[in-house]
Amino acid sequence: MNNNPFDNYKGTSDSAVRGGLRELPMRWYKFLIYVFLWVSAAANILSAYSYVTGSAQTEEMLAAFPMLKTIDLVYGVLTLGMGVLALLARFALANYRKNAPALTVGLFSYGFVISLGYNAAVLSMTASSYEPVDLILTGLSVGTSVIMNAVLIGCNYVYFKKRRRLFNK
Repeated sequence: MNNNPFDNYKGTSDSAVRGGLRELPMRWYKFLIYVFLWVSAAANILSAYSYVTGSAQTEEMLAAFPMLKTIDLVYGVLTLGMGVLALLARFALANYRKNAPALTVGLFSYGFVISLGYNAAVLSMTASSYEPVDLILTGLSVGTSVIMNAVLIGCNYVYFKKRRRLFNK
């Protein structure tokens, strides 16, 4: 029988176990820096292009609601900023910068706020043209997006709070 107490902690360093710190897995961190934040930046930049150029809405919608073009332009600029922020968060995380966890949670919070604001503005403006069923489906879609963003904010906050000691540069 092996009485080595460190055998229970495969993959952790002896000093981490002796210090009472069990190393936490970093799979979500790796997914963020190698996949998610790159894809998010690209998707936001491409999406921003369609909103800034006015191709995000049909000609009929823009003719019926002229203010929609201005809302789309503002949202496009904010979405472009979100793409840039995703790249900043990616490089801050990859370099273990002290502000990287806050930047990452801020990225998801920023996305939550601008998405909620954009959808509220568009829905309040165009609600009269929707059939009741379409309005309910659109509301459910927006609600799902809001809930998903809120969950991402909460989960990332908890995840990085537990790993705060790693981000010290």
